[in-house]
Amino acid sequence: MKSQSTRRDFVLRGGALLGAGVATTTAGAAALGGENVDAAADLRKSGDVAAEREAIRRLHLTLLARVEQQDFVGVAELFASAGDWRSSGSRDAVSMHTAYRQTSAQRLDDIVVSEDGMQASARFHVEAEMCTPIQGDCTAAQMARLQGNVASRHWESGRFEVKYSRVGEQWQIASLLYFNS
Repeated sequence: MKSQSTRRDFVLRGGALLGAGVATTTAGAAALGGENVDAAADLRKSGDVAAEREAIRRLHLTLLARVEQQDFVGVAELFASAGDWRSSGSRDAVSMHTAYRQTSAQRLDDIVVSEDGMQASARFHVEAEMCTPIQGDCTAAQMARLQGNVASRHWESGRFEVKYSRVGEQWQIASLLYFNS
């Protein structure tokens, strides 16, 4: 005759096994003098840092999207009140970014959050489309503008060096530098 097992029997047997595991872990933690408590705190802290890094990545992607959409009011909202954006090394002082694309150098991207969680810095690699308005009033420039070509465009590899500060519960850009490679 086959014995039938009930849910209650299963839970009771499983509870005994679970209880033994918890008791063993608790005894081990006590024997280690609280080192597991420190490890748990470190694990929580690393989880918090990962969440902060993800928030900074999302902020950076929002910045890129707003630049591509030419939403410059929206771009300004991402910066702290004294925020600063500088583009270094571009070929022409009037060049501006109009689009971005991925690059293999993104594997070198990094984000570092300060111990107190109030400051961060990041390096993001990117290819930027540089747009320079066509200058001059010569015939070639006039013809180009009449055909809808108001700027010359080229792609260049570069990187953003960014400093962030926490304002309330949000990260804001404190300074952003762009360097072409």
